[in-house]
Amino acid sequence: MSLEINCELQREKFNLEVRLKVAPGSVLAITGENGSGKTSTLDMIAGLLACTAGKISLNNKVFDDSNTNQFVQPEMRGVSTVFQGGGLFSHLTVEKNVVFGRGAAFRNTPRFDSAVEQFNLAGLLSRKPSTLSGGQRQRVALARAFLAPSEVLLLDEPTTSLDATSRDEVRSAMKTFFETYNGVVVLVSHDETEIEELATNVARIKVSRGESTTATLHS
Repeated sequence: MSLEINCELQREKFNLEVRLKVAPGSVLAITGENGSGKTSTLDMIAGLLACTAGKISLNNKVFDDSNTNQFVQPEMRGVSTVFQGGGLFSHLTVEKNVVFGRGAAFRNTPRFDSAVEQFNLAGLLSRKPSTLSGGQRQRVALARAFLAPSEVLLLDEPTTSLDATSRDEVRSAMKTFFETYNGVVVLVSHDETEIEELATNVARIKVSRGESTTATLHS
């Protein structure tokens, strides 16, 4: 029972080959040089990009299979994603951002209260994202992702744009959550300290260049 990725993404002069198997309850960190395909790997798992060739499955449920033309839409995959910068809705309050999407069913429940407490958001619920610091916005984005039911959690450099204090706060919140999360976590990061602190496994993208660029990512 795991997330299995055996697929390729082909572009005119770029080819990304991914061969990963990630068990529930583990945190896989993906690292590598800029432009090597880290975010594209997350996008394929989330369903924002389709594999050019190959297959992605979770617990034997096929997400994407180029041979059979099976493709599950992003909203049906049970995947939560935290992008760089958080991706909050500027016109919504913190509370409405947290419960947006699949988390809406947990408004006014102990699960919502737990997420608010875990990410220290109690005093921010009525505020808009524009009034928050970078660290506060990222905590809101993480609370939203953690509140929504998911089997896979994707984190794309979640602390890159934060100052040192905010980075430590967000890392601490993530580490606490990972201890009780039964799904698969895939973390893209350049930060070796973050990887050492949070990851149970590490995969590094290897890049070779010639007339075209090939990036390979194997667990």
